[in-house]
Amino acid sequence: MKTKLLFALIASLFSLALFSQKDQEMAVYAEKKGNDYYLVRLVKDQQVPRVYVYSNGVTKPYKKYTELKDIVMDFPGMLEANNSTKEELVSVLKKEDHFYEITSQRKDPKNLEKTTITVYEVYQGQKRIVEEYGSLLELMYTPYKEAIFIN
Repeated sequence: MKTKLLFALIASLFSLALFSQKDQEMAVYAEKKGNDYYLVRLVKDQQVPRVYVYSNGVTKPYKKYTELKDIVMDFPGMLEANNSTKEELVSVLKKEDHFYEITSQRKDPKNLEKTTITVYEVYQGQKRIVEEYGSLLELMYTPYKEAIFIN
């Protein structure tokens, strides 16, 4: 039941109607373990997100999941992220010589409209805020959109 609720919340958060191409993916959750980032991305017309690992500058498929509950078992932070007011990692982006982390933070866990999207530049272990946005839709028209909307 929790996994169905989680998927419904994720789908409502990030309207699948935003996808214009069949294979376009949308980043919805990320988790850092050690030096690697695990990226969870929704794909249009698929119920189970794809999971990738970003390691040493390369993004590659992590595992092929057939059920959402299996992803939640491997990444339990996904469940907590939906109802949390703490800052959550959504995606990462390497552009030229710069590395960015994109985070999301809800000011009110019950109100999706009160969300702040923050872009951090990570350099030598230090993070600095580059930009803040009021929603993912605002991010669509920026140089950082490739972190969220992936072709």
